[in-house]
Amino acid sequence: MRRSLLYTSIGLVAFLGFLITYLPASLVWAQFKDKTAEVLPALSLLNIEGSLWHGQADLRVGDFTPSRVTWQLASHRLLAGGLPLQITATGSGHKLATLITLEPSSMVIEDLSGTLQPDYLNQLGARFGLSTSGAVTLENIQLGVNQTWLSTATGRLNWAGGQFIFPDPRGIGLVNLPPLRGHISLQEKAFSLDVTQQNNGLDAQLVSLLLKPDGWVTVAIKARLFKLAQLPWPSSDSLDDTALALEEKLF
Repeated sequence: MRRSLLYTSIGLVAFLGFLITYLPASLVWAQFKDKTAEVLPALSLLNIEGSLWHGQADLRVGDFTPSRVTWQLASHRLLAGGLPLQITATGSGHKLATLITLEPSSMVIEDLSGTLQPDYLNQLGARFGLSTSGAVTLENIQLGVNQTWLSTATGRLNWAGGQFIFPDPRGIGLVNLPPLRGHISLQEKAFSLDVTQQNNGLDAQLVSLLLKPDGWVTVAIKARLFKLAQLPWPSSDSLDDTALALEEKLF
């Protein structure tokens, strides 16, 4: 009886090892594709090659420059459950790395780090008439994605500073700004990004962004940013007051 159980266990382990090593990644993606599309409809994965153990594909988000994504199974994390993959994404103006764990109804992104160069960032800003000359680095960003929306969000962004171009009623506005930080969190199911500047050892808020599950994004620009950029702003009692608020539906 014990010998039979041992042989059965060995057989199961060997079969799982075979699946991990040789099962085409395209078949696995087919199981997650529809659920991922519900949360990230702009994301597409093309030219999938390789297996669960090691492979590559072309990732595109909306109209952004595509990324060449490579992955390798993080075998040391298998006992934690799910399918853990060490992933890198490289392309024109960007290089990122993270650990993603896929589960039947969710996805966890851990330690997302890397750099986004101005030419890549400006693709995002073009829709709003924004552009920058400074790169952004990502530090230890953690995201949890379930069947409907985000379940967790933490991490930090650092902008190197430099020129920032924005639309102006008189034409094109241009300001020079010092290095800034972005703090990511989840507030009552809304994705939150607070942009701050170090001031006497404290983070002084400049911009607040909230992205809700229904696709509406709200941006509140504080009076402090206008002062920092040496631009006129509506009179206010405090630099923490919202001098300008914007709202738009992204998806």
